[in-house]
Amino acid sequence: MKIDWAFLRLVLYYAVGIAAVIVFPLSTIASREVVDSVIASGVVSLVHLLLGYAAIVLGFDKSNTVFLKIVLGGTVIRILLLVGIVVVLVRVYSFQTLSLMLSMLVFYLLNLALEISFLQKKVALKS
Repeated sequence: MKIDWAFLRLVLYYAVGIAAVIVFPLSTIASREVVDSVIASGVVSLVHLLLGYAAIVLGFDKSNTVFLKIVLGGTVIRILLLVGIVVVLVRVYSFQTLSLMLSMLVFYLLNLALEISFLQKKVALKS
């Protein structure tokens, strides 16, 4: 498994940038519960992105069928894991639901764009 350090650096810059642009200003205008929910959704979404990265790297050099099984099967597993974590955060740890879900949606869409760009880059390098 070959690690793409350029992509991981991009993810690091993205995470730090999001924290600087969203979390720090939000902490001055929102309650502590809202800020905690946004931070939790950011961390969970980041882990979700890294698991997607690992699935792409793991399956990329395999046959198309195996690649699709790894990536699509991994996506199903990641979504189920994401739902389970959200349920635990809301039910057990009493995170603020609206801010958790809205920020999770935003982070998920941003991370999906990063994942797709990574996959396109890998395909372009292969051909």
